[in-house]
Amino acid sequence: MKYQTPSRRGIRLAAAVAVTAAASLTFAACGGGGSNGSPGAEGSASGGGGEKIAVTLITKTSTNPFFIAMQKGAEEAGKANNVSITTAAGKEDGDEATQIQAIEAAVARGDAGILITPATDGVNPAIQSARDAGLYVIALDTPPNPADVVDITFATDNFKAGELIGKWAAGTLNGQDAKIAMLDLFNDKVATVDYNRDQGFLTGMGIDVKDKTKNGDEAKTGNYTGGKGGPYTIVCNEPT
Repeated sequence: MKYQTPSRRGIRLAAAVAVTAAASLTFAACGGGGSNGSPGAEGSASGGGGEKIAVTLITKTSTNPFFIAMQKGAEEAGKANNVSITTAAGKEDGDEATQIQAIEAAVARGDAGILITPATDGVNPAIQSARDAGLYVIALDTPPNPADVVDITFATDNFKAGELIGKWAAGTLNGQDAKIAMLDLFNDKVATVDYNRDQGFLTGMGIDVKDKTKNGDEAKTGNYTGGKGGPYTIVCNEPT
C-alpha cells in the first residue's frame, strides 16, 4: 500500500472517516444494536474547530438488512462525531454504474471521504479518481483488488472464512464422495468476496485451486485431501 505523510487536517479527516466506518460495521455486525460505546462516541475524531466533515457511505444495495444496519450505524456515528453522512447504494448486487455515480457525486460535493462496499472491481477507476481528488476512501465488508486502490479496508477475511468451512466440510464427510455445487455471485463480473469464499472453501477441502483469484479453473474431479480425504466432483459454478 502506498503511504504519504498526511497533514494535520488530513489526519483529522481520516480519523473521522475511520471512526464512522468502524461504527457502521460494528452496528451492522451486532444486528443493529445501539451505538453507545462506538468509537469516538464523545466526538474525539470530529473535524475540530467546529468544522463539519462530509462523508458518503456507498453500499451494494439498500435492501439487504446488513447494509441497512450499516447505514444506520454510520448515521448515528456521524451525529456523534460532527460528520455529515450522505448514503447511496446500488440498485442491485453488482450495480457498478450507480456506485460510480455516487463516487463522482461525492467528489463534486467536495466530501472529505467515502466509505464503500465495492460492488465489483469495476468501480476501482472511480475510487482512484476520488483519491486523486483528495478524498480518503475506506472499503467496508468487501476488500478491493488490488488492496491499495483504497486507503484502508475494514472487512472479514473471506478466504479464511471459506477455508474454515471447507475444513469442516472435509472432516464431516469422513472420506465420503463429495459433490460440490459452487453457487457464485456472478459469471460476468469479478468480485473479491465471490472468489475468495469459493477458493477458500476448496483450499480448506484440500483441492488445488490453481489461481486463487479465479473461479472455475480447478479440476472438476479428483481427490480432496482434507479430513480423511476422498473423491470429489464439482458439479457447477452457477451465478445466483
